[in-house]
Amino acid sequence: MTTPKEANQRMPAISAGDVADFLGKNPGFFSDHPDLLIEIEVPHAKSGKAISLVERQVSVLREQNQQIRKQLHELIEIARQNEELARRLHHLALTLMDAAEPKEIFTTLYDNLKKNFHADRVAVRLFAEPSFIDTYAGVEFAGKNAKEKTLFKTIIDKREPLCGRMKHQQQAFLFGNDGNEIASSVMVPLHGPEWSGILSIGSFDPQRFQPGMGVELLANMGEVLSFILKPWIAEP
Repeated sequence: MTTPKEANQRMPAISAGDVADFLGKNPGFFSDHPDLLIEIEVPHAKSGKAISLVERQVSVLREQNQQIRKQLHELIEIARQNEELARRLHHLALTLMDAAEPKEIFTTLYDNLKKNFHADRVAVRLFAEPSFIDTYAGVEFAGKNAKEKTLFKTIIDKREPLCGRMKHQQQAFLFGNDGNEIASSVMVPLHGPEWSGILSIGSFDPQRFQPGMGVELLANMGEVLSFILKPWIAEP
C-alpha cells in the first residue's frame, strides 16, 4: 500500500506559477471541491496564525470594504470643504464689489482671507500703473515694467495658480521681512488687458499648500480680483 508520503514523492514538482495557471484555466475548481476552501490554510499576516482560504477571502473583502468606506468619507469631506470655500469666495466677491477705493479693496481682501480662509499672510503685487495718486497705492503697485515681474513669468504666462514652497526672491518681494515665516504658499496670477499681477496667500504650515492640489477655486479668486481692480488701473 502506498503511503501519502510516498505518493507525494512520486508526484512531479510543480511551481506556484503552475498552480496559478491551472486555477486560471479552471475557474470552477473550488466550486467543484468546496471542502478545499476550508482544508487549505494560508498564513494570516496580522495574527500570525494559519487560516482557511474562506477566512482569508472574508478578511480581504472586509479590508476592501473598509478602504472603500474610508475613501467615500474622504470624498464627501472634500466636497463639503469645496462647497464651503465656494460660499466664502462668493461672499468675498460681493464684499469687494462694495469697496469704494483701492485702499478699501486691499484692506477688505486681506482681512477676509485671514479671517475666513485662515491665511497667515496675504500680499498683492500689480505690474501696472494706478490711475490715481495715492500714497497707499505704492505698496501694491510695483509698476508695469518692474524687474521683479520676471520672477513670476511662468505663473503669469500659464495663468494657473502655483502651490508649494516659493523661491526666496519671490518670497522677499511679496512679503518682505515676513517672508521667512512662510512655510508654504499659493501664488495666483492676476490679469488685465495690458497688466498683470500676483495674489499670494502664505501659511506657516508646510502642509497647507502642496504641489498638485486643486486650484480651481483659487483661480476663480484671481479672476474676481482682476475684474474688481480693472477700473483703478490705467490703460495705455
